[in-house]
Amino acid sequence: MSKSISEKLKGQVYIDPRLDTGFKNLFASKAAIKDFLDGILQLQGDDRIKDLSYSFDHTLRFRVPEERNVILDAFATTGTRRFLDIEMQKAEHDFFIDRTVLYKAFQIIKGKQEMENSDEFKNLSREQKEYRRYEIPESVSIWICDFELPQTVGNYIDEWAIYSRESLKNGIFNTISAKNKYIMVNLPRFNKTVDEIVDPVDVWLYVLKHASDGKELPNFGSTIVSEALDRIKIDNLDNSTLNELEREMTTKEEMECRLAGAKIRTQLETRLEMVDAMLANGKLTDEEISDMSEIPLEEIQKRRALREKKL
Repeated sequence: MSKSISEKLKGQVYIDPRLDTGFKNLFASKAAIKDFLDGILQLQGDDRIKDLSYSFDHTLRFRVPEERNVILDAFATTGTRRFLDIEMQKAEHDFFIDRTVLYKAFQIIKGKQEMENSDEFKNLSREQKEYRRYEIPESVSIWICDFELPQTVGNYIDEWAIYSRESLKNGIFNTISAKNKYIMVNLPRFNKTVDEIVDPVDVWLYVLKHASDGKELPNFGSTIVSEALDRIKIDNLDNSTLNELEREMTTKEEMECRLAGAKIRTQLETRLEMVDAMLANGKLTDEEISDMSEIPLEEIQKRRALREKKL
């Protein structure tokens, strides 16, 4: 292990599964993805997923009108032709909701394409194909957000779908389309202790939130979880994985520094706009404006001089 990555991981038992490398290692088995999906979709008994295929960094290419690539963190297709996208999101974004809608649109189109390329659809008669030309398969977008998501209320898991406003007013809570669903996980609101965890989805959320705390985690009596924890245990990782993790952590640190710098610049610009407004008002002294805006007096005096020169 290189000295730099060794220092960054000092005191850690596992790599952070909220980062791309850790997320892929945690769910690098069909059993792990299936266990998580059965839990998050609340599937029981015969409704549980029997088979699925999945891939990480799944690229979808479309023309809208220019060619656009959309890379899904984890894309899974079940044996019953249900299309699932799992996204692990570390950073907040002004257009986050727009992004979820855009990804879902591409996901639906991808599902429609695969449905029509299936043997089942190809064996339909021309009339049946025409009749079912607008049919879409079920698709679920699962967004695990490592930041506070204000659009969710109350619980740490919320479900979004298409509803009729008038039906809701009349106490009818059925969705218009059960085939189009979002599951939003507000990870900061997940605060269960080990003793409070009772179902598989909480196990996985606990691992996602606490694996980077620097302590050994319980496997909750699950072989699947135990194997997943072994896959993100630092002592079990090869140099290739550690090098990839180092690149990812360095990129993350650079992005956080740039975001912090951008926030500082935005705050400064906002204060300077406030200063200019107070100068235009003409009712406050330079000292009062400096105290209120926390901008140095010299800067206030300089901006006043420039303003008076323009006038």
